[in-house]
Amino acid sequence: MPACVPIKELKNTAEFAATVEASPEPVIVTRNGREVFAVMTVDKLDALRMEAARAELYRTIAASEADIEAGRVVSARDAQREARERYGC
Repeated sequence: MPACVPIKELKNTAEFAATVEASPEPVIVTRNGREVFAVMTVDKLDALRMEAARAELYRTIAASEADIEAGRVVSARDAQREARERYGC
């Protein structure tokens, strides 16, 4: 379960930073008992971004495979010709 910290505890930034760095999950900051925002280390953010990028790649691959199975493909020559016609190069 993520750590929850009242917003008033952010006054001691060194202690708050230590809490964030020690937490295996994002730290949830609350105001009046309600979640306001989450804080995590840059390493955890990078890992989250990588996970999202990987998921997007898998979705793209799956869509491409579906296009191939459905016959929605063109040859490389036709694609080059269409690009030249469209962009005048």
